[in-house]
Parts: sequence; C-alpha cells; structure tokens
Amino acid sequence: MKLYVYVLEGADLATKNSYVKLQVGKFKSKTRVLREASNPAWNEEFAFRVHDMEDELLVSVYHHHDNGSGFFNVSGDLMGLIRIPVWSVASEENHNLPPTWFSLEKPKASKSINKYCG
Repeated sequence: MKLYVYVLEGADLATKNSYVKLQVGKFKSKTRVLREASNPAWNEEFAFRVHDMEDELLVSVYHHHDNGSGFFNVSGDLMGLIRIPVWSVASEENHNLPPTWFSLEKPKASKSINKYCG
C-alpha cells in the first residue's frame, strides 16, 4: 500500500525558520526549510510505501539552525511531533484523512509552546 502525505502548513510556531521530517517505518523524508515564517505553508506532497498497517506516520517539526551545512545536513531543534497510526487512515472513508489540524506533542525533556500543524 502507498500512503500519500500532504504537509500543508503550521500555525503560531515559536520560530521563524522551520521544517518537517516525516517517517513511516524505515522510510524518511523532509520538507524544505521555510525562513521568516511563524505560520509556514509548506504545501508539499510525499509518498511512502507501507508494509505494516501497525506502523505510524511520525511527523516532527524542527527549528532550523543556519550553520552553512547545506540542504542534506539540515540541523535543528525538535519543536514537537505528531504520531498518526497508518491503520487510522486506512479505516477512513476512501482511505483518506481530510486536511486536519494536529497539536504537536512536546518533545521529552524540553519546554514547548502550544503549536499546531495541518
């Protein structure tokens, strides 16, 4: 099965330079870094091959650090994450989860302000 993920936007992020990492099973991808945007609109699409319906889509939002390391060595601080079970998407009508706002879970051992991504 293929899982298509659309990263639309974030709202009221506590940083102006952010990006999103996605993972399903061992497959990973990430968005581009959006600079100077506390309400970033990534509008990016990703496709993942799903081998196990018990896997989760892990969506992690990061603050980007400008350290000159280039695109492939993006570094940053984890701002929060979202876990979406793949089976919950497959159980929806037409196997489609409509655009939805999610609250980010705070990273462990870190302070976080309430942030949302959709």
